[in-house]
Amino acid sequence: MSVAQAAVFIKLPDITKGWPWPRLRNDHFEEAAAACTEWLKDSALDPKDVEVARRGYNFGFTLAALAYPTLDKDLLVVAFHILSALFMIDDFTDGEKGSEAESTAQTILDVFAEPYNQRPKDDEYVAEVTRQYWLSAIGISPPWQQERALRHFEEYLDATVIEASDRELGYVRDFEDFLRIRRKTSGILPSFWVIECAQHLPEDIVKHETIITLTTCAMDLIIYDNDIYSYPKERAVGSTHNSIAIAAHNFGFPIQEAIDWIAGRREEVARKFFEIRDEVPSWGVDLDKQVGSYIDGLGHWVRGNFEWCLETDRYFSKEQLQRIEATGTVEIRPPVSSSVTK
Repeated sequence: MSVAQAAVFIKLPDITKGWPWPRLRNDHFEEAAAACTEWLKDSALDPKDVEVARRGYNFGFTLAALAYPTLDKDLLVVAFHILSALFMIDDFTDGEKGSEAESTAQTILDVFAEPYNQRPKDDEYVAEVTRQYWLSAIGISPPWQQERALRHFEEYLDATVIEASDRELGYVRDFEDFLRIRRKTSGILPSFWVIECAQHLPEDIVKHETIITLTTCAMDLIIYDNDIYSYPKERAVGSTHNSIAIAAHNFGFPIQEAIDWIAGRREEVARKFFEIRDEVPSWGVDLDKQVGSYIDGLGHWVRGNFEWCLETDRYFSKEQLQRIEATGTVEIRPPVSSSVTK
């Protein structure tokens, strides 16, 4: 006779306590969403792929409206495109082996070489979705920024191949090596690129040490927040590309201790973010205003990501969200399968 296991609940940390950027939503949401998906009406994609794309866009739209609350409509369209493309690529490659993910990545990269040519009908839909993103991005950026965007996207695709290979082999990296890959699979740098373009930051400022450090801190905050809130769902399906799973495996932590450890690292990163913000040099009144707006953009992104995790069904059911709101806890279930080699 089998005995039902008792439900196991974990306590989620209050990760936005003291974060000064409030929850905001971009007022151009509806207009930008319509403009972003206009191309689907005349698309050569298979009707089933069109519907998959529409669902992917909906996730991207919801996050972008919260993460980029101050962008104008035209820039928000680009933000919608990039986040939606990243969501769809992430979902598409989640079940792929290393060689399959590599083939998908190469198909997508071909888009950047020929952005004005519609993709062949037998290409995966994520290639055409990416092409639509790139067409919108070209329109808002100078050549040096386009090169930067392409480099970020290449690094993201390369990292998705590594993630797929690790998953296939059951390979577990040490924590710092994992974080290095996670920073790229997160797709956050391609997403921050839109904020750089919105503020017209010069190349020397974008590459300044303090700006790079601030950007990395914001990226890590988003990664930790996302991993904390996505962990119950990812654990249930056996996915281990998550900082909590990696910490638990490498350091032998029980799950709650792993979550608390990640939350502690997050607090350290948040402190560093504010310390570095206070050390940003002056480049003159006008540029200082642009840099300040860029930093605000990072702050809004961190807040928007947190709010999005708890306002959509990406990670939690309606019942789970109600429990989180009431108790701050969520049930975790044993994985169906696991890609971690013990």
